[in-house]
Amino acid sequence: MSASGQDAGEDGVTDDEVVAAAEALGQELAAAKESSSESAFTTMVMQCNEAIGDQTGIDYGSVCGASDDDCC
Repeated sequence: MSASGQDAGEDGVTDDEVVAAAEALGQELAAAKESSSESAFTTMVMQCNEAIGDQTGIDYGSVCGASDDDCC
């Protein structure tokens, strides 16, 4: 992350925009967790991780071990 947080990457998105989007997603997921069944929430998180992985090239399944209950 840049010192200013304003340097745009190759896609034109700044660090601050990425952080803001991640924070918004975190808030939405926290709200969804409160109002969803465990199964529905887990499915939603898996779909989010897949979509993020498609965009970033990061495979969260390999970053977060499948047997790690504290990691979604």
